[in-house]
Amino acid sequence: MYFYRKKDKGIEFPEDILIETTNRCNARCVFCHHPKMKRPLTDMSDQLFLKLLGDLKGMTVKTVTPFVSGEIFMDKKIFDRLKLLNHELPGVGIVIYTNGSLLNEEAAEKLSGIKNIRLINFSLNGFEREDYKKRVGLDFEQVVKNIRNVVRLNAGRRFADKITVASVEYGKEDKVKNKRYNDAFCRFCAENFPGVEVKVGYKYNFLSRIFSARGFKDIYCPHLKSMAILANGLVSLCCMDMEGEYILGNANERSLMDIFNGSLAREYRHHRKSHMVPCRSCNMI
Repeated sequence: MYFYRKKDKGIEFPEDILIETTNRCNARCVFCHHPKMKRPLTDMSDQLFLKLLGDLKGMTVKTVTPFVSGEIFMDKKIFDRLKLLNHELPGVGIVIYTNGSLLNEEAAEKLSGIKNIRLINFSLNGFEREDYKKRVGLDFEQVVKNIRNVVRLNAGRRFADKITVASVEYGKEDKVKNKRYNDAFCRFCAENFPGVEVKVGYKYNFLSRIFSARGFKDIYCPHLKSMAILANGLVSLCCMDMEGEYILGNANERSLMDIFNGSLAREYRHHRKSHMVPCRSCNMI
């Protein structure tokens, strides 16, 4: 069972690329490992970003997501990078994950000029000011205002194919409390962002760092069809490896195709989660 495309001579091609242009974040989400992350906070160099775009030109990639950990708009060069991505890879879609706090009117105007945006996902994670402050640590009213503005702008200009607003459930074993929160969040979003898809997901448990009541599924993980390039150029196992503890290769020194087709990356893709460390302790999917 495979989750990536295969071509002649056994060469395997990823479809989705995650590029961490920055690992800085202005939120302190209680369900995320980032506040405790030990990796140095940094931005990707221009030299490395250009090198990655060059690698991708021959890889028939479907989408690029400028994110692994952190908040995309903490990268002061992000709009220049997105324009460069449009220019160098004109047929490649862009996926954006953001908490929305920095996407003010000026930033939204700049974003509306970017082409090929397939998805903008707002990680809202709350529907009441005080609870949001505890869970996320940002200005709730400002974030809601920013999301409303982007939704309004997109209704007129259609620069993004799709916008979603998402939350992580409380994740406690109290299913009644979870359902109460999920329903209230969906109602709030329907009232404030009409026509936008709303998603409530579960907590992801990677290496038992975040409590999650969700069980484990022994599958061939579809996330291994992607590549996650950290800000320093190291290619981590997947988007869940925020600390970069399981490295498949160094994109500063090797091509992305070489790393994706390396023996270590293939071994992970070709085995069920139960056979591999750390996948056997991850409940994502």
